[in-house]
Amino acid sequence: MRCRSALTRIDAMRTGELPEREQAEVREHLTTCRSCDDSVHDVSRLADVVKLACAVALPRTLRESIQDRCADSLGQLDTTDGRVWVAFSEHGLRMIVRGGSEAAVREAYANRYARPLKSSELPEKLKKEVLAAIEGAGASEKLVDFEEMGELEAEVLHVLAKIPRGEVRTYAWVAQQVGRPKAVRAIGSICAKNVVPFVIPCHRVVPTSGGVGQYAFGTDVKRELLAREGVDVVQLESLAKRGVRLIGSKTTKIVCFPTCKDARRIREENRVPFRAADEALLKGFRPCRRCQPFAA
Repeated sequence: MRCRSALTRIDAMRTGELPEREQAEVREHLTTCRSCDDSVHDVSRLADVVKLACAVALPRTLRESIQDRCADSLGQLDTTDGRVWVAFSEHGLRMIVRGGSEAAVREAYANRYARPLKSSELPEKLKKEVLAAIEGAGASEKLVDFEEMGELEAEVLHVLAKIPRGEVRTYAWVAQQVGRPKAVRAIGSICAKNVVPFVIPCHRVVPTSGGVGQYAFGTDVKRELLAREGVDVVQLESLAKRGVRLIGSKTTKIVCFPTCKDARRIREENRVPFRAADEALLKGFRPCRRCQPFAA
């Protein structure tokens, strides 16, 4: 065994985590290499120093100061729909929870971010934006702290933030936008676990099969949020029952998602329903550049 291999195994050998065969190889090397043998004693002394440092009780004021510096903040909003908990860091929003107990919110936050929360007054700007989002007026994704999110999670949430107010897109559409067309199930899971709902509008994502679909706070809440933004939920569900996924215009030969701003301008006599993109293409229709329906 060479020195480098022996040195990488010294601490594991000291704590008894190294397999017996490797322990024997390391010990044999140490009998012939004084430098590595000295390293064993150095590691042991360092471990003793660390244990001693950890055993020393810090003064209460110092402990509180450290805890305060490590903690993020937790505020609350009382809305017409009940209490909303808002956790935030110095960089922005990190978690929004509708209802539930303060203890449950703190536990969920610690499980995700491994950081405690201190009670704090919600900054006026965050308060206004979160309330606006809940009421259907929308909010800016710039308020969100994406720092500790996974790469795919952050990409998905950035896409959700770009779905216009009063419109919906499908999970398949989101998957295409992030370059993962086969990851529809994973996209659905990320939307379901969205830690900053309302501000990042996961409620604007619906099943490819049509209708409103599920929501973390319940289907009724999702329907209400969409209705507040101007979505005709009844019509959306009616189209889904008929198998209609897209709406085209006889005059422009452009096809859109039913909630697209441009689709809502089409006069009733010029509306052409389609079940799929292929059907629209065969009839000479082209996709709307704004809502990009064929991406789904």
